[in-house]
Amino acid sequence: MRALRLIADWNPRIGYAPSAYEEETRRTYSGAKVWRHPRLELCQMPDPAPGSHDVLIEVANCGMCGSDMHMYEADADGYILYPGLTRFPNIIGHEFAGRVLAVGARVRTLREGDIVTVEEIQWCGRCVSCRRGYFNQCDNLEELGFTTPGAMAQYIAVDEKYCWKLDPIAERTGSVDLALTLGALVEPTSVSYHAMFVRNQRYLPGNYCVVFGAGPIGLAAEALALAAGCALVVVVDPSASRRGSAVALGAHHVLDPAHIDLDLALLELSRGRGFDMVVEAAGAPQHTIAPLRKSLNVDAAICYIGRSERPTPLPLEDYQVRRVQLYGALGHSGQGAFQNVIRLMASGQLNLRPMISAAVALDDAPAAFKRLESREDAKILIRPNE
Repeated sequence: MRALRLIADWNPRIGYAPSAYEEETRRTYSGAKVWRHPRLELCQMPDPAPGSHDVLIEVANCGMCGSDMHMYEADADGYILYPGLTRFPNIIGHEFAGRVLAVGARVRTLREGDIVTVEEIQWCGRCVSCRRGYFNQCDNLEELGFTTPGAMAQYIAVDEKYCWKLDPIAERTGSVDLALTLGALVEPTSVSYHAMFVRNQRYLPGNYCVVFGAGPIGLAAEALALAAGCALVVVVDPSASRRGSAVALGAHHVLDPAHIDLDLALLELSRGRGFDMVVEAAGAPQHTIAPLRKSLNVDAAICYIGRSERPTPLPLEDYQVRRVQLYGALGHSGQGAFQNVIRLMASGQLNLRPMISAAVALDDAPAAFKRLESREDAKILIRPNE
């Protein structure tokens, strides 16, 4: 099969000592500290062979994620920007939908011809963390497209337990092809859903919400906030085109953070009360969360989804006085995130079509990565079988 692989050199930074396990497996939780000189390769790979619990999927659409970009991009010293769990070389891509071509002998819930999307978090279901319900913090975690072969390929084999049927969207829209397009947006939207409504137990309809970052995760957060009944949704992003995407999705206000007092601007938009929910999807907390003081309402919740290893000074005195809660969110598995996002899409309450800015064939994927360096596009889809 044809596939897009990311290759990088194992070259730990000075001052970082990988464990013996990391050295042996070339699998690390500190990608930005060891992987250097990333490059993309279009290649021919063996077709995946599904195991007894697996299904073989023909990939219809695979979204390009900010995490994919952070594995592809490097800093001044040549190290990838992505700080998390990685193993290379690897086929990348984890936001996808496709058709089931074959099923393993012990598969019970899926059959040939089903249209599905798939969880990126590959949880074991047996460790202590999974048994406590914390699937995204699985002790034996693997991540599709990060440590196991991803979906920027013609085919992929995955365990049936990670798959979710897209039939409700196909039935609502009357189009299997459209369901397979929207299905590639379920994974990033579920990341935002998990952060905003599973990790945050304080949300109420009528809340004011500000979203930092109008990339796919931020735009999904915006759409979810609107669908959930937020009375005011503001999106902040330096890119004019991405602010345009936020407007197309229905944002009440968009802000360019350059040359403004962000805290004061948000305070004014909230009529002096401050925001109840802050979603950080930009991965730049020093520029987004750190300046917020007066624009945080009493009992505000700050959801941190973006990834960054940079130290960030925070106004903890304001948090204490205003009863603010800051929490991190990672992943999307458990508590019905995928199921509920699919239901919202099928109901028509969650329309993410304006987020898609382009769709390209696999041969054009390297050029699409280059194009996305400017961060002008919201979501580019790769179609490996076109």
